[in-house]
Amino acid sequence: MNSTESLLQQAARWHAIASGRDLSAEESRALDHWLAQNAHHRLAYADICAAAFALEQSPAANDPVAAAPRATRTSRPWLRWSLGAGAPLLLVFALLAGPRIAPSWQNWNSDLYTGIGKPQTQALADGSVLELDTDSAVRVRIGSDRRDIELLRGRLAIAVAKDPNRPLHVLSGGVDAMAVGTRFVVDRGDLGTEVGVHEGIVRVSTANGEPVELRAGQQAFVGTREVDARVAALASNDGWTRGVLSVEQMPLAKVLAELDRYLPERIVLADDSRAAMPITATLPLDDPAAALRALAQTSQLSLRHIPRVAYVMQ
Repeated sequence: MNSTESLLQQAARWHAIASGRDLSAEESRALDHWLAQNAHHRLAYADICAAAFALEQSPAANDPVAAAPRATRTSRPWLRWSLGAGAPLLLVFALLAGPRIAPSWQNWNSDLYTGIGKPQTQALADGSVLELDTDSAVRVRIGSDRRDIELLRGRLAIAVAKDPNRPLHVLSGGVDAMAVGTRFVVDRGDLGTEVGVHEGIVRVSTANGEPVELRAGQQAFVGTREVDARVAALASNDGWTRGVLSVEQMPLAKVLAELDRYLPERIVLADDSRAAMPITATLPLDDPAAALRALAQTSQLSLRHIPRVAYVMQ
């Protein structure tokens, strides 16, 4: 970037480059470096992105007469427009937060962790097979009388090697899912922990709640401020172990939240009225951007990619 350019001019130039075509590897590294230098760079880029988005959404965008500049208009009206609509504001907040990265302290305190969009399978010392989904971290302790896996964040699937003398516990917040030999999934989110059993029996307990036994085909959810588990029929929650997201009549907002886990950029649904739209689909998780494009096409929605900021669906 030209050192004589203002910060906003640099941001506008980067936006023009990133929006016009796919960035080369060198350009991508250069943009990431520029954004990472300080918050002022991210703020300038966010303002440009939000302004461009707001201009595209305005009725004047498709009216050449209305879109023509007037003498009374200020030279940078988009600085005000970027704060005048909900969707642009979401874009600003997404970029000001910087690139989505895993919490370093959790990675440092874990025995195994995965990056965004990079699930991993690991055979444990006891013969169990652990699968970690995107952006997940665990601590593993295999002792002589007990096996513990602490889920620090994200989601795991575990095929437990049978050992009646050493039950395996998956700890997630205040939830303890115990099994001797079975296969189950544990998902730790902001709202609580979900345990889904695909084979065998799993005992789910909390410090003060009544323990429940889950059999194959059942799942339980424990909220972050709850002590008792809510049991329900199992929703297929292990498609990610096969690299797909399979949903049936799932609200669009929830489908987007699932795909959001696999992308460094945020997914923004600009039209809240479409949030409850039921979706039935099988989407590839190894290429979440392609999954988003397919979802937008089949749902008759548009999809806009703003590099380093967000995917906007409306």
